[in-house]
Amino acid sequence: MKNSVKECLQQMNKEQELPPSVRIAFDQSYEQIRQLSKKKTKILWFKPVAVAVATIALASGLLLTNDTVLAKLQTFFGLKDPGIEIANDHGDVQYVAQSQQSEDINITLEHFFADAYRLAMQFNIEADHMQMDDLHDMNIEYRLYNIKGEEIDALVSDTKPIAGRGIFSGGNFKLWNVTKHAATLEMLSESNRITAPSLDGAKLVIETIHLLNKDGSVISVDGEWAFDLTSTTIETQVFVGENVVPGLELQQAALTNGSMQVSYKVNHQVENENDIFKTALVNGDGESFYANSANVEYLEEEQQTIITLVFPYSIWNEQRDLSLTVKGYEKLRLIEKQ
Repeated sequence: MKNSVKECLQQMNKEQELPPSVRIAFDQSYEQIRQLSKKKTKILWFKPVAVAVATIALASGLLLTNDTVLAKLQTFFGLKDPGIEIANDHGDVQYVAQSQQSEDINITLEHFFADAYRLAMQFNIEADHMQMDDLHDMNIEYRLYNIKGEEIDALVSDTKPIAGRGIFSGGNFKLWNVTKHAATLEMLSESNRITAPSLDGAKLVIETIHLLNKDGSVISVDGEWAFDLTSTTIETQVFVGENVVPGLELQQAALTNGSMQVSYKVNHQVENENDIFKTALVNGDGESFYANSANVEYLEEEQQTIITLVFPYSIWNEQRDLSLTVKGYEKLRLIEKQ
């Protein structure tokens, strides 16, 4: 038995220097800048997130009748997302428990969530020949196929081909519950550009696992771990602006199972990402919710900026009195479109 992940993977000649594409993934995305042109500039910004390895199981706030599911679930997503937590309470998080093995690594897709704007997955990764407690961080490369077998999304290195336009951007990974030969990996991605289709009947194929050791070395393992997906029914409620805010125009606002996508336009170029991440969705109880990423599109000819954010808010939240607060502008009140 090998004493560490590093020694085991050296035997397979798969240890390597950290390429730029993988380093970007550890920083939340392989794709920071999507497109540049004379007329438009699109930039995908991500809020900085500290990387940490948590070894303490999180307490559960869920009421389940199945004791086995409760034992496995504990708290779904250590990412502590209020939108997904409420969606989970209403049965929108799928308990999958599918296991696949490749390269002597067993991956179990424990839980899966997808709505119109976000994708979240929880994996348990086991390998008897690896000493997981050497790990500092971990992420995966995957491809997502629809029910027809067509590739509709991918999070892969920029050295690999991608088919189709893609849906979700980046990947916020969280590694926790690390033991000697196993670890839990969670991932949350968002669609800031388009509405995601239903993933019922879709297939997820993991093709590479990247392991970042505490000494800074990176090991990549190529394999094939394929999972069949089922998805809950996607619910959507469209909102419109109740009041007129000078200089700010609402483009779209849609609330779904565990997410709310809001797109708005301002009459100037926005260059400070900190200002964007101060934008808040506020409910009638005074609670503020913030986005983790932003799609920013500058229209050069019009000298306007379109900003799209996804907030962690659920359609099942009883509080539907919502407003948008943008730095430098009056509060925009949002009401449900009849």
